[in-house]
Amino acid sequence: MRETEKGNRSSLKVRFTLAMVLMSLIPGLILAVVYYRNVRDFYQDKTWMYQENTLRLMDAQMQDIIKQSEVVLNQVLGLSVTSDLFSGYTEMNPYERLNLMRNINGTLSNIRIANNSIDHIYLLAFDGGAYSSNVGWNKREFAENDWTEIREDQPGGSIIVPTHPAAYKYLNSGAADPLVVSIVTYLNRYTGNSVIGLVQIDLSYEKIRAAMNCMEMDDSDMAFVVDEEGRVIFAPKESMAGLSAADVSLGTYSLAQILSAVDGGTEEDGNISIHLDYGRDSGTIRKRRVGNSGFSIIQINSGRMLKQELDRFRKVWAAVVGACMVSAALLASSLSAGIVKPVTSLIRSMSRVSRGDFSTKVETPKDKDLSELALSFNTMVSEVDKLMRENIEKERERLNMEQTALNSQINSHFLYNTLNTVKWMAVRAGNEEIARMVVALVNMLEYSCKKIDVPVRISEEINFIKNYVCIQEGRCCSSVHMKFDIDPKLENCLILKMLLQPVVENAMQHGFGEDNIDNRILITGRLLGDRVQFQIRDNGQGFLYEGFDKLTGVGLHNIQDRIRLNYGDGYGVELESEPGEGTAVTVEIPVCEKAEEADGEDFNR
Repeated sequence: MRETEKGNRSSLKVRFTLAMVLMSLIPGLILAVVYYRNVRDFYQDKTWMYQENTLRLMDAQMQDIIKQSEVVLNQVLGLSVTSDLFSGYTEMNPYERLNLMRNINGTLSNIRIANNSIDHIYLLAFDGGAYSSNVGWNKREFAENDWTEIREDQPGGSIIVPTHPAAYKYLNSGAADPLVVSIVTYLNRYTGNSVIGLVQIDLSYEKIRAAMNCMEMDDSDMAFVVDEEGRVIFAPKESMAGLSAADVSLGTYSLAQILSAVDGGTEEDGNISIHLDYGRDSGTIRKRRVGNSGFSIIQINSGRMLKQELDRFRKVWAAVVGACMVSAALLASSLSAGIVKPVTSLIRSMSRVSRGDFSTKVETPKDKDLSELALSFNTMVSEVDKLMRENIEKERERLNMEQTALNSQINSHFLYNTLNTVKWMAVRAGNEEIARMVVALVNMLEYSCKKIDVPVRISEEINFIKNYVCIQEGRCCSSVHMKFDIDPKLENCLILKMLLQPVVENAMQHGFGEDNIDNRILITGRLLGDRVQFQIRDNGQGFLYEGFDKLTGVGLHNIQDRIRLNYGDGYGVELESEPGEGTAVTVEIPVCEKAEEADGEDFNR
């Protein structure tokens, strides 16, 4: 027997341990799934926002560079075209021209210093004269460039020379050639002075790189700046700068193919974006135009950043779940060892109590919580024993009281038969009015003895109203002409008992003044689809109706509450009244099934 009990305890302990582990594991897994989805959406939104903000920042910084170049171009145009520095240029002697060159070079240097994105500014004259903010430039190599050829019949306008080495920047050919982006403007279209034929503004490639450095760039996440002809102005790898987009390879695509695909993407908030698999990773590619400069920023973002964040989160979460499971198993094993024995003892005690042995007591264990459970059980058994004894005593008292009440009870038929006798005595005495009132009273008593919330036929409610009016006319010596216009289809439909009588009572007690002679009440009943509508209208003195919530009486409020409680908020009471015009109360209820025939004694015989 002991071995069996011991085996049962071990089984309970194992089950308890497994239950505790599962109780912690299942909610943990559910929370992990929900939380992972939320975290994934959070990191996705965060990554998307970071990429959008980075693109906006690059665009803003590139626009600053473009605006500087526009400001510089306007200043140089003003210097070379509209100023009077070149007036009388052809008559100047070499010394005057030398002074002019020094003045212009100094002015160009000041303009360049004021705009840090500008590498240098160059001017070429039709007679071979050259001016620059760079005192050490190689004029010969500058003039050998394709775009520096100028003619007086050359059409005016501006061109962009994509990223190229500025070999002409230094006289010393051993110096490293910096990369620049040149904006070249031919001045033939300007009027006034025809000395200067070309203005070239070199944008520093390093400044463009600094503007684009707000984004981390590697083999998967990168950004480009291209012009309208698809030439690369900026690239993550310097060797790509200045190439055609068709010559820049990104995995299985060329940059030109990516540009073509982006142009067919969706535009939102100034960006055109697509999703594309361009190599090892799938990502989002965005294109944003830099103002009206003709430049566009191409931002390529892979899903690697999001994957890294999610991988890091999954590892942390897996470690937390594993630690929780181990802790739950250890805790469950420890708890089960201290709980199984007292619980088993409690189960045996409960079994004895269920067989009627209320003298059973449970030993109090050392554990605080279990000791409270044992004390509660012992208290419960004592209270149950006490309550059972009290209930037996109360049951005896109740039987004695019922016997006493039964002995003193008056048979209701005795009251009805007595009133019936009074009726026939009045008939024999020739007083039909008393007989009629007695019959009405008996019928009202019989109707009132039914349960208040049991539905009755509409015809029964109408008869109750007639009996009530009969008694009221006898009591108050008043005459009210009642007229009923009830649809015959409603005769056997159901209605809550005493639902219309309080309205008639209000009309008789408050609707008519003392001087009223022709007092009338009209009760109509109509079938409106799946609704039954009653209207009780009187021709009394009426009153100023300000709303249902302003009524102080309880009658109409009670009717409204009963209708809402039994039929729902779609039904209820409406009231219309004007001083001197009478009052109309409309009651709407749903169509109910036909009531069963009520058993009872007919006192109208």
